[in-house]
Amino acid sequence: MKICFVGYGISNKNLLNKIKNGPDEIYVSQNKDFNEEDKIFFLANDIKFEIQHSDLLKNCDLAIVSPGISPQSEAARIIFENNINYTTEVEYSWQLIKKVNKKSIFIAVTGTDGKSTTTSLIGHILKHYEPDTFVGGNLGIPLIDAPEDLQNYVVEVSSFQIFWSKYFSPEVSVLINLAPDHLNWHYDLNDYYSTKEKLLRRSLDNGGIIIVNEEAKNNLTLEKHSNNNRFLTFSKDMFDGKYVTYKDKRVRIENNIFSLDVLKEDLIAAVVTTLNLGIPENIISAAISSFKPLKYRLEFVDEINYIKFYNDSKATNSHSAYNAYKSFRENKYIAILGGIPKNEDLTLLLNELQVYAKGVFVFGEMCEELQKYSLNGKFIFKNNLEEIFLYLPELWEPGDKIVFSPAGSSFDLYRNFEERGEHFNSLVQKLREKYNEGS
Repeated sequence: MKICFVGYGISNKNLLNKIKNGPDEIYVSQNKDFNEEDKIFFLANDIKFEIQHSDLLKNCDLAIVSPGISPQSEAARIIFENNINYTTEVEYSWQLIKKVNKKSIFIAVTGTDGKSTTTSLIGHILKHYEPDTFVGGNLGIPLIDAPEDLQNYVVEVSSFQIFWSKYFSPEVSVLINLAPDHLNWHYDLNDYYSTKEKLLRRSLDNGGIIIVNEEAKNNLTLEKHSNNNRFLTFSKDMFDGKYVTYKDKRVRIENNIFSLDVLKEDLIAAVVTTLNLGIPENIISAAISSFKPLKYRLEFVDEINYIKFYNDSKATNSHSAYNAYKSFRENKYIAILGGIPKNEDLTLLLNELQVYAKGVFVFGEMCEELQKYSLNGKFIFKNNLEEIFLYLPELWEPGDKIVFSPAGSSFDLYRNFEERGEHFNSLVQKLREKYNEGS
């Protein structure tokens, strides 16, 4: 079989390393040049490659597509026009594991926001009960790097990964929420929603269960499955601030990060999922109490002169940022927006900020996008984060909270949201050093 890796990101690179010594012919195709290290590796392993999608892709039997490859790209056009079979790393890896470990349980987590936190929390709880648990996927560690003999595999999956897979059907699929996102990648909003729904349908069709946020149901076409006892739902009403109550089970919550509204869906989804996997309430409660939030997901960074700093660099769309800022409504806060917008309507987010924020700083390509809206005097436009930090002391007062939830992708000024988050934290650290020197 001729296998062509389309795009050479970390997941495809790791998968290629896994199968390169097998009987198949391996090709690599992408629309940009490779670095010298990659070229040396290809030559040493007799792997053909092309820097423009062309003959290698056109003549392959199977395309393993990197999630970032848009369905509207040249690569996708070649795949569809030539009827080329396709898959993606997460599906290919799942098939490899299932061949040798049929009893393994896969829990896939998707949604517009909160995927990483929910995936990590489910994995954290499961590891308290069953240490043989892998946690990864789109979250960071590709599934291909997981051992093949574990009991549980908790994987975050994006709409991109679902789009390029055909058969991936986990025993449990979790949909945390659903709102407009990635409209610069998908054909339209309906394509985005229906792609998420494909994962749920596959799980149901193959005897698995799905766990869906009640608020997301209206955007799905699963009405005929609504009475299926494997179609489970959850809502924010299950959480009263101290307990999550589900089917007469009460799980005590002893972790103050879940006091933020934006994290409640993640918490409830994780509790409902693990209860349905048979994990005892006391194990779930103990695991939650020791859970540490992920970096750059509404991460508390520091408190300097009675001013608290929060880093939510992972908020790359307006829905995520809106929920983050809504969590601070009862506080005096200064908001920071930035990055590349995703062809979304920002009205809801901007109305939230105009009513509740003390001030709103904007930098990067987001500045141009916001010029399309009617804004009040709270909005201050700067070129970059450094300029914002120079100006912040003119606006803040003791008791204020500085909340960085950008609402746009990071690629205008940074390689990824992590680099953007690191930059924000480094600027807070410089402030800390400055005030320590002055004390």
